[in-house]
Amino acid sequence: MQLSGVALRKLAYVAAGLAVAAILFWAGGRLMLESLERQLIYFPTRVRADAATPSIPGTGVVEEVWLQTDDGPRVHGIYAGAPDAFADLLFFHGNAGNLYDRLDNVQLLVESGFNVLIMDYRGYGKSEGQPSERALYDDALLAYRHLTEARGVDPSRLVLFGRSLGSTVAIELATQQTCGALIVESAFTSAQELARIHYGWLPGALFRRLTHEFDSLSKVPKLRAPVMYIHGDIDAIVPVRMGQRLYEASPEPREWYVLRGAGHNDTLLVGGRAYFERLVRFVREHVAAG
Repeated sequence: MQLSGVALRKLAYVAAGLAVAAILFWAGGRLMLESLERQLIYFPTRVRADAATPSIPGTGVVEEVWLQTDDGPRVHGIYAGAPDAFADLLFFHGNAGNLYDRLDNVQLLVESGFNVLIMDYRGYGKSEGQPSERALYDDALLAYRHLTEARGVDPSRLVLFGRSLGSTVAIELATQQTCGALIVESAFTSAQELARIHYGWLPGALFRRLTHEFDSLSKVPKLRAPVMYIHGDIDAIVPVRMGQRLYEASPEPREWYVLRGAGHNDTLLVGGRAYFERLVRFVREHVAAG
């Protein structure tokens, strides 16, 4: 069958468009790729900036925290103080929702004796801007300085805690700054390895061009603080073998805590009281009492 002149022109336009798109994507489309990655990595939910400060039972104080970044956006957090706290904890959550989804977890940490600062990433909750790997690391340092400088927290009694995506943030921060202990839960080795598990049908060259690396495996040998790894043994999102590899690559002192029967999002439910007792025991072994 012979195509008409109009059809041939349309086909030529489509082919040209695909060629341009391919060139942009593979040769220089870093911005395009980064935008795609954001859609696959970050799943934030927003909260009105004027929403009331939440109530957290058992706390001595609950405060809104706003931190001004060097490049413009403000990031938001909640500080919850524990009566007679024995340590301070900086909490970095996973890639979905916002910090308000973790306030029950914050309450249990406060009841366990921690002062807790939990921060939302850019574009999450009340925080402004949009997330990126570099922004997460920069804003984590901002939160660290807020605790150690503005609030006068001794780094030797500060615990960095990261869950899932937050594990990459806590690990990066712990390689750069002093802390008493590091706890990471449901941690993955790198964005490239995790992407191959969940998006293995995509072209292999795409994984080599990722703009978000989140390469924790290359960083953990440089850790300077005692570290505990927590992982559910039936985690279908981040396989337990990834946590095991991070643990094995980390220097001593280190601890490996597997939650039998736990997946990715139910570690607190499965672990129960024993989970928090294990955390407290680890921290008390390594963190200076305040």
